[in-house]
Amino acid sequence: MQFRSSPSRCALLATAAGISLTLGFADLSSAQTPREQDRGGISGSISGGVGVAPDFEGSSDYDVVPFIFGDVNALGVRLEIQGLGARLNFRPDRPFQFGPVFSYRPGREDVSNDVVDRLEDIDDSFEAGGFVSYEFTELFRPTDSFALSAEVLADLGSGHEGWTASFGAGYGTSLGDRWRAGVDAGVTWASDDYMQTYFGVDRANSVRSGLPVFDAEAGIKDVGVGATLTYVLSDRWSVSGRASYTRLLGDAADSPIVEQEGSPDQFFGGLGLTFRY
Repeated sequence: MQFRSSPSRCALLATAAGISLTLGFADLSSAQTPREQDRGGISGSISGGVGVAPDFEGSSDYDVVPFIFGDVNALGVRLEIQGLGARLNFRPDRPFQFGPVFSYRPGREDVSNDVVDRLEDIDDSFEAGGFVSYEFTELFRPTDSFALSAEVLADLGSGHEGWTASFGAGYGTSLGDRWRAGVDAGVTWASDDYMQTYFGVDRANSVRSGLPVFDAEAGIKDVGVGATLTYVLSDRWSVSGRASYTRLLGDAADSPIVEQEGSPDQFFGGLGLTFRY
């Protein structure tokens, strides 16, 4: 396992988080207190830190990446930012929530694995779609939160020209006055175009790399689990740590890019400092 610094890979913190922080995870690090909710106007949070994520999807080499997320609450809606993705939540204070989702996914080029680096470069992707979720509160304690969520994203350009659908669940609660914790799990389905772009090897790329020809078809791409722990320093400052594990499945795991040159086991870890305003 190698580590290198590559800030351009920061979108990987969305994929490596198993879904990511958006799917099924009760974001306790940015949860509003009753005093903040009653204040009105504009409020939110910004978090920044550092993390480690796979060099590319299916890689066994890891990059040091920015760990960035936050939200802005105004006019009854919430803009939620996570890495290079964002979503607009039209009903942030209601059990049933929905809204549009946007994401930028860097392509695959200049990777540390010499064999995979010989494959044809993959262009960056600009993705758009939507999400729906339903949140249950006060299950066992007043601070409990359990959410079910679904998200669909489609490529708007020529990066992978496919789409993905993710489904997740998450549970969060407070552990005393200062500690907050959340656990989550998710699964992702990917289309033929997405799978072939990132995990397929056509004849030309086989000649370039020496990898066998492989046709990757649509199906369940991965499952993942994650946990987040937050320590509240003050009314405005907190520290959050995030760890997740994602397992590639089906043709994603069977691809020679992963089976011969990478790993189906994908890990992410990050530590960030949050400021609330």
